[in-house]
Amino acid sequence: MDTLLATAALFLIFLFATYYVLVPLLSVKEKPVSEDEADRTIALELRKVNLFKQIREAEFEREMGLINEEDFDRTKTDLLAEVAEVMHELDSVPGNHNPPENGTAISDCPSCGAPIVPGTRYCSNCGTAVGDVCPGCGATVSSGDRFCASCGRGLLN
Repeated sequence: MDTLLATAALFLIFLFATYYVLVPLLSVKEKPVSEDEADRTIALELRKVNLFKQIREAEFEREMGLINEEDFDRTKTDLLAEVAEVMHELDSVPGNHNPPENGTAISDCPSCGAPIVPGTRYCSNCGTAVGDVCPGCGATVSSGDRFCASCGRGLLN
C-alpha cells in the first residue's frame, strides 16, 4: 500500500514538473517591437497631437473672425479625417496598445455621444457646450474652476 501511494505521488510530481517545463516552451511568444515600429508609433503620436493643435487653432481663428464658417467646417472636416487615418494606422502598429497621453484622449459628448476633440467648447455634431477652454494653454476647464489644472493660469469667472 505504501509503495502504491509513493508511486502515485512520484507520478504526480513528474506530471507537474513536465507541465512547468513544457508550457513555456510551447506557449506563443509575443514578437518584440522593433525600433522601426517604435519610431513609427512615436511619429504617428506626434502627428496626432499636431493635428489636434491645428483643430484648436482653427477654432480660435473662427472665434476671432479670421476665417469664415464655411472654411472652418472644411478645415475641421479635413483635419478630423486625417486624425482618423492616423489613429487607424496607430491601431495597426503591432504592440501599440498604450493609452493616450497628455490629454490627447477623445471624450464623448454628454448629449449625443459623438467624439469630442480636446480643447473644443462645443460638440461639432449637436452643438452642446462641452467645456470652457483655458486662454493660456487651450486645455478644457470646468466652468467653476478658478485655475487651469494644466498650466496653473488664473481663470476669470
